[in-house]
Amino acid sequence: MKKIKLLAKIRKKTGSKYCKKIRNKNELPAILYGYKKKNILIKIDHNDIYTKIIKNQENKNINFEIILNKKIFISKIKEIQKHPYKNKILHIDFIY
Repeated sequence: MKKIKLLAKIRKKTGSKYCKKIRNKNELPAILYGYKKKNILIKIDHNDIYTKIIKNQENKNINFEIILNKKIFISKIKEIQKHPYKNKILHIDFIY
């Protein structure tokens, strides 16, 4: 099975104003959901994730290696939220 590596940073806040600031810096707000584990709020470079998802149209079967503070989370995409008319991703939910 194919694996794609992504570098992530922790984000400390939530909310539309904070997420808008993140997007203006060309980063993408995301979240890592874990079964019986604490959810982790992250941000990823938008261009990095966009090119890797567009190149792999069948992204439901791809494992992502999300590297966060020297820890690796093997995850899959749960949901992608896209802008209605711009060619932009707004938010991604990952499951690890």
